Parts: sequence; C-alpha cells; structure tokens
Amino acid sequence: MNLSDIPDREYNVAKQLDSYVNQYGDKNPMWIAELSNGETIYQDDGRPNATPESAWARLKIYCENEGLHVTNLKIKNRSNAKDVPANKDGYFFCKCASAFMFGGETLHSFIVGYLDNGRLLVRKWAMPEMILERVEERDPFANPDCLIAKDGALNGQLQTQNDGSAV
Repeated sequence: MNLSDIPDREYNVAKQLDSYVNQYGDKNPMWIAELSNGETIYQDDGRPNATPESAWARLKIYCENEGLHVTNLKIKNRSNAKDVPANKDGYFFCKCASAFMFGGETLHSFIVGYLDNGRLLVRKWAMPEMILERVEERDPFANPDCLIAKDGALNGQLQTQNDGSAV
C-alpha cells in the first residue's frame, strides 16, 4: 500500500481513485458525489480500517463536521452511469437487498434521490443492471441517515426530528 491508497485520514472518505476504489468499482455498482468545496468523493464501502463501514455514512459525517454539502451525485456500474439532478437542497442514498421466501436469489438495489424545497424525490434502481423500478416521493425525516442536506434545507429539523411531523 502506498500513501495514495489511504483515504482522507480524519474522516476516511475516498477523495481519489485509489486502488481500493478501482477494485470496488470493478466489482460493485457505486455512487460518486461532488461536494460544495469542489472535492469528489467515491463510494468505498467495506474499506479496511474505515468506520463506519458505509461510505455514505462517512460522507455524511464529513459534510456535517466541515459545513459541506453534496452538489452533484451519480450512480454507476462500470461504464453505465446515471446522474441525479445537480445543485439540489440535499441528496439521498440507500443500498438495499431483498429476496423472495424460499427463493435462492437476492435482489440488490440503490435508492437515490434529491431534496428540493422540502420534497424528497427518489428513484429505485435494480442493480447491477441499473434498471429503473420505481419513482416516488418520500418523507425527508423518515431515514435521516440516508439524507445529506444543506444547512437549513429542512429548517434545521433533520438532525433533531425523526417523527415526520414537521414537513
């Protein structure tokens, strides 16, 4: 391992295409986020010695502690990429797995979306094929760990409220 293979040490976010990110992207669909300070962050779930294991959770901590926000988000699987609309009030990401009872196949999906004037609009993508399955509006307070919002985008209520009563 060389120094370019070590993510930002304080927050463990991957700010460059290092060998771990390249190998992760060869085997997994992933997100790429652009931040308000011009940095690009790459999904690197499960990176050794990085906690939490979820790159999105690490990105959320980094943004909140440094006063940053996501300005653009895309999901990709190899050369197939889908952009989420840019310059929104916040961005939502959730990695999901589901299965049928007594079936042997596990279905994977990404739920990605954006916050716009207090409305959270998401799309569910079947992975790794990147087939759009569903578009819906969700409660922005229902899954606060999945939403990275600009300061004040939800009147400061996202961090303190999770009962959905103040939308």
